[in-house]
Amino acid sequence: MSRQSIRCLWRLMVMRRSTGAGHIAALRWAAGLLWRNHLTSQRRKHLDRRTDVERAARQRL
Repeated sequence: MSRQSIRCLWRLMVMRRSTGAGHIAALRWAAGLLWRNHLTSQRRKHLDRRTDVERAARQRL
């Protein structure tokens, strides 16, 4: 896990703790947010690559 991810996780935990959640609940919530964000970015990368391939194919025509 990168230093930036750890800092983001920490900031999210602090934000959740300020709403009254416990330590473990805040950690699970923050980790879940980061994981869903990771999955979304992976899907987006796949779509971007597909778009690039389609654009290159159109240019070859």
